[in-house]
Amino acid sequence: MRLLLDEMISPRIALALRDLGWDVHAIKKDRADLQAQADADIVRLMKAELRVIVTNNVNDFMPIHNLLLRQGDSHAGMIFTFDSTMPRNKDSNPTWIKGMDALLREHPSDNAMVNRILHLP
Repeated sequence: MRLLLDEMISPRIALALRDLGWDVHAIKKDRADLQAQADADIVRLMKAELRVIVTNNVNDFMPIHNLLLRQGDSHAGMIFTFDSTMPRNKDSNPTWIKGMDALLREHPSDNAMVNRILHLP
């Protein structure tokens, strides 16, 4: 599985996961082409790349997921995180890295998350 970390997630996490051998991009550092893009456009672009979006922005991405499924369309997958369980601060980076590494090991195929959402604890 290949990942895209949304703008609110530290690019240090992407770097650490790449060091572990995973294909992970962070919008903030690796994908300037996606900065300030509409969420629906990002979903469409990531579908073409078979890249699962990791985001804390459930309120915007969940309706996109629902709309695509109602329309019979698809997306590469979405992983939702929550500040209550996965805080977005430097001290939490090891937790993020460990959790994302375990998830990637569990679902290594590129199409493992097509049309699926997953909530990380």
